[in-house]
Amino acid sequence: MTGNKITERFKSFQFHIDRNIISYGICVAIASILWFLNALNKDYTTKISYPVKYTDFPQGKFLVSDPPQTISLEVKANGFTLLAYRLRTSFRPIVIDINSYSKHSLDKPDVFKYSLNLNDTKEKIGSQLHSGIKLLSIYPGKVDFTFSPAVSKKIAVFPVVHYTLKQQYILTNGIQCTPDSILVTGPAQIMDTLKYIYTEPWDAGEIKKTRTQTLTLSPGHGIQFENTEINIELEPERYTEVSRTIPIQVLNLPDSLKIRLFPGTVEITYEVGLSKYEVAKNSDFVFTVDYKNVHDESYLSVRHAHSPLYIKGLRYTPQKVEFILEKK
Repeated sequence: MTGNKITERFKSFQFHIDRNIISYGICVAIASILWFLNALNKDYTTKISYPVKYTDFPQGKFLVSDPPQTISLEVKANGFTLLAYRLRTSFRPIVIDINSYSKHSLDKPDVFKYSLNLNDTKEKIGSQLHSGIKLLSIYPGKVDFTFSPAVSKKIAVFPVVHYTLKQQYILTNGIQCTPDSILVTGPAQIMDTLKYIYTEPWDAGEIKKTRTQTLTLSPGHGIQFENTEINIELEPERYTEVSRTIPIQVLNLPDSLKIRLFPGTVEITYEVGLSKYEVAKNSDFVFTVDYKNVHDESYLSVRHAHSPLYIKGLRYTPQKVEFILEKK
């Protein structure tokens, strides 16, 4: 037998083997698909996790507890429905209307706690699921809610503004907010410690002329406010540097004594906008020493007690002064 005939027979044999393998693979694939479809057509019991949204809070009260954001549901459904559930990446949350579930008992002014047995609400929760899913049970079985009375008060607005000033410019009036405070409502334990409502940040860059911007307020957890927009104004102007000599005042000195300070004044320098240059007076600046701080040392520390808000970069010297006490 020649070499060419041997090669031809080998190729023919190989072709038959490959064709048989392909045919076998197709048969296996078809059988697997039929088995899978048959399996999906059966009913199964399993647990699925669902997000929860709580609504219908009682008026005049705020939720201060942390109920679960997801609940586990034991359900029965056919394989097709469960597979569709597994393939989804997001779900419309189950809505739990707290006040209606409690039959509006939370509307009473002296009721601040409520426990909801979720398994008692299976019918309402189950109606929010796919029609092919039968709800069997819910975990956790009970959810506790704690509320706090609502408190309202005016809270200062804190503008979050980033900026730089062109050289030789100053913000005489600082960052102006309109309104500078808003009415905020929230639970008592939050309102007792709430000092500011912050705006969303604004990067104003370098400024050398008046800039305005409307900023929204950052949402606060557990609080409410009606006005969410704040008008911001930055009004820069050229400044000049000023020097003054200010007498030092003595605090808490007994009537039976008199004190001599060395020196008795401080030299101050500060920056002020040109529009305010003529406004500031010596009496607007207060520097003090306190007799109560007299111990074994021969000096007293000088404290800056007050100065106008529209000045910047205040510096003073000396920081300490010597003293002599004398009886009257």
